Amino acid sequence: MTIRTRISATALAAAISFAPLSAFAFDPVYEGGYPTSETAEAAFEEFDYQAATQFYVWAYAYLNSLGFEKGLLRLGGDERTIFLFDKRIQPNQGLITPNDEVVYVLTPYIDLSKGPVVLEVPPRVRGHLWDLGMRAYTDFGDIGPDQGQGGKYLIYSTDYEGELPDGYFDVAIEHSNLISPGIRAFPGTEGSLDAAVQHGATVRWYYLSEADAPPKNPIFLIGDRPYSQEWPKDIEAFEWLAEAFNRDKVPAAGLAHLGNMRRLGFEKGQPFAPDDRAKAILARAASTAEAIALSMAFRPRVDRIYDNRQYVPLFTNISPAFLLESYEEVESRAGGWHQLVGNFVTRVPAKPGTGQFNVVAYKDADGSFLIGSNTYRLRVPADVPVTQFWQIPVYEVATRALINTDQQRTSLSSTDALATNDDGSVDLYFAPELPEGVPDSNWLQTIPGEGWFTLPRLYGPLEPILDQTWRWNDFEKVR
Repeated sequence: MTIRTRISATALAAAISFAPLSAFAFDPVYEGGYPTSETAEAAFEEFDYQAATQFYVWAYAYLNSLGFEKGLLRLGGDERTIFLFDKRIQPNQGLITPNDEVVYVLTPYIDLSKGPVVLEVPPRVRGHLWDLGMRAYTDFGDIGPDQGQGGKYLIYSTDYEGELPDGYFDVAIEHSNLISPGIRAFPGTEGSLDAAVQHGATVRWYYLSEADAPPKNPIFLIGDRPYSQEWPKDIEAFEWLAEAFNRDKVPAAGLAHLGNMRRLGFEKGQPFAPDDRAKAILARAASTAEAIALSMAFRPRVDRIYDNRQYVPLFTNISPAFLLESYEEVESRAGGWHQLVGNFVTRVPAKPGTGQFNVVAYKDADGSFLIGSNTYRLRVPADVPVTQFWQIPVYEVATRALINTDQQRTSLSSTDALATNDDGSVDLYFAPELPEGVPDSNWLQTIPGEGWFTLPRLYGPLEPILDQTWRWNDFEKVR
């Protein structure tokens, strides 16, 4: 089975080609004020197409979540299993935009309809809790309520009517019954990769009803096994979404969407059963919605992080649940969760030296997209103000996973043995071939003709980063 398939830029463009955005390009005809049968038929066709397109975009993060979970369960295990990426994540492991210098501790989605859940989090880790729609509810570690000391979290649905004991960090989940914790252990903090794996394996969860004699969670070490988080981008995506809402409750924001989808064979509690007319509409809607999601992802309509740099925010939503007082952040959710996994409550840590600071780079200093045929230089100043480390990972646009080249290198980091300049700064190069005069340690190979992007990470950012007096330099194209 092919785990990862790279789609060329040309093929990707062809894959998301679609019919004109509106088929309702005629003047409606009325007889005595009544629409003619032809007008009504065309109007309903357009309505159903638009409804399916909007639903697909609204629910995009659910596809991401299911891809993440199905990828884990293909490896083995069940709901109770705790999965660890116990080696540096490999280029053949299609986790979306990971950090290959941490140990990820992950679970499939846990069902709160069975009762409240106790999650035991060890000290010195960092993580987040989100639901099937990627809404975030709490952070773990130094930016969470346990303040890096670890502890027991009690996670429960707001529909739960039983008594809740004291002595836990309480987390109420409103919009979903399915939740997943994503936790990271740090080899640099624990002393070695093996020590971080052993530390991460102490994470456990169980239902509150089992608290007197908690069962053990099976531990699955992923190692270098192939993994894929990818989800379908065609009519099959609607089949996945039907699965999502047959497993989970429908949040209030989704009721209108599911009401509109009923005439297309999509109804909660029923098998997904579109007829031929519905299949044609859904196929067209999926194609359009994918183009919309990719546009929201890679051409986000947001301000840049800095006034004199090309970087944009990692998260473009304001609310971790995508819900503000007067609207839902649909565009930010669809655009962000095309290439992100998990969601944070705390995007920028309030306390220097805790958490992480992330930005995204899709473009070079000239405002052109980063393309693998070109050679780019990034100068990292000396003495980056962090308490942990900085990292520049590279991801393929087509897969959003770590770049897969003959070099088999996916990131450059302060933990690497990099050649430095006389002033302590570091020049990093990103090119299809090693540039002349550049040490191999400072070069990361790219793929000619293919777009790439990066999420530069600063772990334990200090005050100059948080107040933006310290800034990443732009990627400069070497001409």
